Amino acid sequence: MCQELNWDFKYGELAKDKDFVNNVENLKENLIEVQQVLDKLLPLKKNYDKMSLPAQIELDLFFVYTLNSLHWIHLRTKGIDPTKHPIKDELLRIKATMLKWQEVKDRQKRPTVNVEVAKRLVRNGLYDHQRAPVKQLNKRIKFSDNEE
Repeated sequence: MCQELNWDFKYGELAKDKDFVNNVENLKENLIEVQQVLDKLLPLKKNYDKMSLPAQIELDLFFVYTLNSLHWIHLRTKGIDPTKHPIKDELLRIKATMLKWQEVKDRQKRPTVNVEVAKRLVRNGLYDHQRAPVKQLNKRIKFSDNEE
C-alpha cells in the first residue's frame, strides 16, 4: 500500500491568489481520490494468477491507463506539453485496445443464431413458383348428358 502523503500545503505568498489555491486544492482532492482507488486495487495484483482471463485483462488495462494518465498529469505539472510527448501516442494505443476489448465483450453478449431453424425459416419463407407443387387435376371426369 502507498504511504500516506502530507497534503497540508503551505502556500506562503501564493495564498492570496484564490484561483491558484482553488486549482491546487482541486488537484489535491483528485489525487487523494486516485490514491484511494489504487490502494483498493493494488492488493488485487497478489491474486492476479488466480483471476479469470477477462478480469486480468480489465485490471491490466485499468492500471496501464491509470499510470499513463498520471504520467500525463506529471508532465503537465512540470510545464511540458504532453500532446507533443510520446505519452499521447501511448494513451491513444491504450484507448484503441480498450475499445477492442469492449467489442470482444459485446460479441459474447450477442444472441446466437440456431442455424437449422434459420435455414427452415428461409426455405419455407421464400416462395418459388417453379418448385411449388403442381395442383393435381381431378382424375374423375364428369361427362354431361348433353354431349354427344
